[in-house]
Amino acid sequence: MKKHVWFKKQTLVFISTIIVSCGQVKDEAVLTIAISSDIRGFDPAMAVDIRTGGVISLVYDHLVRFGSGTELLSSIAKDWSISEDGRTYTFLMNPSARFHDGTYILAQDVVFSIKRVLDPTNHSPQTWLFDKIVGAKEFMEGETKEIEGLEAKNDYTLRIEITKPFAPFIQYLAMPSAAIVNSSKSDKIRNVPAGSGPWKLDFWEKDGELAFSRNDDYWGETPIMSGLKIRILSETLTQSAEFEVGNLDIFNIPALELLQWTQKKEWRDNIFSIDELNIWYIAMNCSRKPFDDVRVRKAMNISLDREKILKLLLANTGIQASGPVPPLLLSNSPPNPYPYDPALAIELLKRAGYGNGFQTKLWVAGGSEIFHVLEAFQSYWRAIGIEVEIMRSDWNVFKTAVRAGRPDLYYLDWFADYPDGENFLFPLFHSSESMTKRNRYKNPEIDKLIETIQLLPIGNQRDSLIEKTNRVIFNEAPWVFLWHSQTNIVTQSTITGYVPKIIFNSERYTNIVRK
Repeated sequence: MKKHVWFKKQTLVFISTIIVSCGQVKDEAVLTIAISSDIRGFDPAMAVDIRTGGVISLVYDHLVRFGSGTELLSSIAKDWSISEDGRTYTFLMNPSARFHDGTYILAQDVVFSIKRVLDPTNHSPQTWLFDKIVGAKEFMEGETKEIEGLEAKNDYTLRIEITKPFAPFIQYLAMPSAAIVNSSKSDKIRNVPAGSGPWKLDFWEKDGELAFSRNDDYWGETPIMSGLKIRILSETLTQSAEFEVGNLDIFNIPALELLQWTQKKEWRDNIFSIDELNIWYIAMNCSRKPFDDVRVRKAMNISLDREKILKLLLANTGIQASGPVPPLLLSNSPPNPYPYDPALAIELLKRAGYGNGFQTKLWVAGGSEIFHVLEAFQSYWRAIGIEVEIMRSDWNVFKTAVRAGRPDLYYLDWFADYPDGENFLFPLFHSSESMTKRNRYKNPEIDKLIETIQLLPIGNQRDSLIEKTNRVIFNEAPWVFLWHSQTNIVTQSTITGYVPKIIFNSERYTNIVRK
């Protein structure tokens, strides 16, 4: 899951300060980080990008939450059960949990929060999270005022019934848009949080910074640091410079800079690496020649030396993809990636009737930071007779063209909304979904496999079907499967307790302390 104004407090309370080299005053009890662009607001119903979703989870709570990995933990729901048929979820809520204004969080607040997302007058883009609840569609269409499958049985017991079994539904409840909203404070929710999280908003300066103070009355794990500051710094170079002079405590290292950071004695012991739940790929229009021929699609795959590209151009910050599903979401090892075999690629093109090669265009949004990688692709494809013109455009032009199915090839990525292999299958490869329509890939076998996966409970049978579906898609080669990227994060040597998180909205900075 990719990618304003709040009043300013007149004073900020600082525990201790030092003057750093650029002249800024720094509070040692405040953790300072940066994001590349501002958030959209504090309304969970409108949280569609990673930055907004991450901030939402600082000031709100959910029924359940993700840990540092893909595990699901209790939160406002201290316990829950799922019926044998996989359709009914019963949650027992923590009676000590309170909103920032001191009022208790009740099951009725969860009902209110879910209805806010589904209410057509709110125009939330996240209705897909809850449209599986019995009666949700009738509610969205204005036929009913209540949702049949959503019930507060008492103040601390909630029942949710969905129309058919869907194992990842419980994970949906940990996503930013499933945050629990204080109904009495929701009228100004875009600019003013109405939550219960471990941090409270002090001020929000649009395109400048957000400042938070510790919620000392938090019902759960209270942050160790007294404050959190998030600066809006659009340029990576600026973030890097600010980190080096001590004005940022945590910094995401760009792939191209990783080597130089690992060579710096003062930083190399404070670098954390984490495998992301994502896939970088080049989609091929499978309904249009020459990419309607699987031999051509496989030739496109085996003509790239991914291992060398990752090593020389991306500092080994990724692993080669063997299908869309990241290895972390497969119970067994994935298939071997496509080998680098230009001779076989040429032979496959000959068999497909393209012995003299062909010309095509690769669309990319922006692309300045990865243009050197795209040029490497060009060189590899040129070596087997395929001339690829790179079409660079801004995001809006790119998005419009891709949605209309115009590009022969386009370069894109997909990040997990939730940590389940199904999230890399249904949205991307089921023929009913818009993402599949963009490159015109359609396979009835894949549709049936995905539909079966969605109905199965968590277990070996479901795991096996996810692996089978991943393997079939890999062999069909509707994409040039590139890699699953790795994120590298460096912290100041004075920071302890930091543990990188796989899921973007599970980071709450509660265990971090400055030595």
